[in-house]
Amino acid sequence: MPIYCDESGGVGRGVMTLAAIAIDENVAHLIVSRFREITGLSGELKGSRIDVAERGLLFELLGQANWAANVGIAISALAPAPGEDRGSHDTSIYAQLLNDTVAALIKGTGDCVEVVIDDGRYSPETLALIRKDIADSIGPCGSATLDLSHRLSGLQIADVIANTFFNRAMATVRQGRMAAIVAPFLKSGKIKLQVLSGDTQGDDKPSE
Repeated sequence: MPIYCDESGGVGRGVMTLAAIAIDENVAHLIVSRFREITGLSGELKGSRIDVAERGLLFELLGQANWAANVGIAISALAPAPGEDRGSHDTSIYAQLLNDTVAALIKGTGDCVEVVIDDGRYSPETLALIRKDIADSIGPCGSATLDLSHRLSGLQIADVIANTFFNRAMATVRQGRMAAIVAPFLKSGKIKLQVLSGDTQGDDKPSE
């Protein structure tokens, strides 16, 4: 089953999240198609463009399917070291989150893994290096590719999950609603949440 990866937030926002979801693309397509049928959405499904009720609907539809996801989060680790280039630091955080979430999702499976990474944020050169890192980590029988989220329902679902956890981490009026939406999935283990390796936030780790 492919693993689809997308991120939300960044150094400039103080929080970055990355979701890696293992889901059959046909299943993902059916879920997104049903979501569009109910809501009337005609374009690409993005977490930043849907309201709380629509987000809740997508997670309700996901609840009926076979999938598993890991969400990585970086908070205090987002502060660049003195003199460090902010753009390079953002890329480094993204790469670490991607490696952590994918590694945790495939741990112990022994399967050949297909990882699909959203191609929409960083430069082609940067993404090529990140893709190579993931390909090296999953071994010769796996693959890591880049694609545009509007082409694949799995990437669109990963975007919504990452954005939901981003909003769950932000102190806004929507934080409680976001936490309530994902709470059943954290409790059941369908979604596992992990803090970026080396993050210094310690006791401030988001509750699950």
